[in-house]
Amino acid sequence: MVLPFVTQAPLAAAKPAPSKMPRATIEPRLRNYKPDPAAWRALGPGTDEALIEIAGDGKAEVLLRSRAVSTLSYFPTPATRKFLEGTIAGKAASPDASDRQLLGKAAVALGWLGGVHVPEQLAPLLDHLDPDVRLDAAIGLGLTRLPTAAEALRKRLDIETVARVRAQISRQIQVIDASRVPPAEVRK
Repeated sequence: MVLPFVTQAPLAAAKPAPSKMPRATIEPRLRNYKPDPAAWRALGPGTDEALIEIAGDGKAEVLLRSRAVSTLSYFPTPATRKFLEGTIAGKAASPDASDRQLLGKAAVALGWLGGVHVPEQLAPLLDHLDPDVRLDAAIGLGLTRLPTAAEALRKRLDIETVARVRAQISRQIQVIDASRVPPAEVRK
């Protein structure tokens, strides 16, 4: 009996997995923090993963974790978005001061990333007991430049009792409204 000759398809070249940026490379940069998106992105693939690891490490210093959360706004990856959304959902009710700090940083970072669902995720933070969290939520909502964010801010403006939070809410409403108005025609 003769067996038919079976040709095998050539094996596809395996794509190398993105290299994971070592945490030890990221931590010193966070300690000497400079908000420079291009420099952070230039570190290459896996930087966001290292930042997420640091930000989620409950044993790391809060300052380091906060800076990692803020820096995630430079990395619009699905993993970053998932981490920020999880931080907001998981820490919104926490009475811990460190959690509230991370919550505020996550609200601003998610605002930078934007997206149509961000206002519904950040709007509940406008009712948070901590005025710093409310202030950061207002900034995050303003960064989205979405009409739904302006609506949430307008609802809170009338009932906000802390002057600096009210001022930030007003400012973010103005920013959103200004972004929606087409620039005036340049006159010759």
